[in-house]
This record gives sequence, C-alpha cells and structure tokens, in this order.
Amino acid sequence: MYAKFLTSMILGSTLLMPALGHMNMMSPPPMRHRDNPHTETADEIYEFPLKTDGSDYPCKGHIDALGTPEGKPVATWAAGSAQTFTLEGSGTHYGGSCQVSLSYDKGETFKVIKSWPGSCPNRESGSDQTFNFDIPEEAPSGEEVIFAWTWNNREREFFQNCAVVTITGGGAGISNLPNVLVSNIGNGCLSPQTTAELKYPNPGDVVELGDGEYPLVLPTGDC
Repeated sequence: MYAKFLTSMILGSTLLMPALGHMNMMSPPPMRHRDNPHTETADEIYEFPLKTDGSDYPCKGHIDALGTPEGKPVATWAAGSAQTFTLEGSGTHYGGSCQVSLSYDKGETFKVIKSWPGSCPNRESGSDQTFNFDIPEEAPSGEEVIFAWTWNNREREFFQNCAVVTITGGGAGISNLPNVLVSNIGNGCLSPQTTAELKYPNPGDVVELGDGEYPLVLPTGDC
C-alpha cells in the first residue's frame, strides 16, 4: 500500500513540474488558452517550450484555430496605441530575452514591434509580469492579426504564445520591421546557454534593455 501511495505521489509531482517550471502569456489570452472566451477545449501545456524539432511552430500548433470560432479576436487595438501583455507562471528561469511581434499572414512571418534583451520575464517569481509596448502607427488594419510573445531563456528553450487581435486605424505596413528571432527548434539557430542572455541581432528600433546581470551574447548558427 505504501509503495503504491509513494508511486502516486511521484507521478503527481512529475505531472505538476512542467506547469510550475515555466511561463506563458495570459493576457491577451492566446488561442486555446483557458481564459480565452472562444476556447472550446483548453490546451493545458502553455507552460511548455516549443518542441525541439519545430513541429509545433508557429504558436504551439494552435494556428489551425484561425478561421474557426476558437480563432476569433480577443482584443481590438488601434494603430499607435499603448498596450500591455501579461505573463503567468512561477518559473521565470531568472530571466531571458523576449520579443513581441505581429503576423498578418497566418504565422508565416512575424514582424517585431518591441524587444527586451535581458531580464525578461522579470527575474523574481511572483513579481509583476506586465510589460508595455506600442502598436506601430504603420501597422495595417486587420481583423485576424496574430500578436505573439516569444521567449528565449538561458536553458536554450524557445517559447511562443499567440493571441488573435483586431487592429484598427492602421497605416501603410510594417514590412520594414525585422523578423522575430526563432531559435532552438531545429532551425540551425542556437541561443546562448546558462551564462548569458540572448542579444538580438536585429531587435528593431523599440528596445527595452534588461538589468545587465548577465552578459548579452548573439545567437550562433543560421539565424
């Protein structure tokens, strides 16, 4: 009886570990997130990084929700407006580097609108994980625009959560903005590991530098 109880406890702890070990975007609620009002069946693995073979890129495989009731917009943002996103979870991995980006072609390309090289998420578990950014005035109007948060942590893991938003009052386009940095998913690009945080080769014009606790190092390979 004791052995069976111990086995159950170990299995239960193992199942809980991923949920405690990472972070994910909570607001705006991503596709198939439990807080998304359009979600029919919630995906409970938002805390996991993307697979190392890239098979769930983009958007953890939730891109197929576009064009269905589960892919309806969760927010309406005006071009040029100030916005925020919020992360949840207790496993900050003591930082890393983040970007937010927009896609107008169902995840084929993501154009960076702000980068946080270093100390993103905020290092301390339980700290405020709300971040500010602006929608570019040049961002075109669109009803099914993908807003993506990406995170490269120091364990060489890559995270991406995607929410569908509507952009109003848009401009001529953001094709001039850099593409999001994608690493560690079998694409030939590797972020620094353990002793440094990612320095984006092309972070764009809107950058919020971290606290400098770790050196910023460029990725290696085909990035």
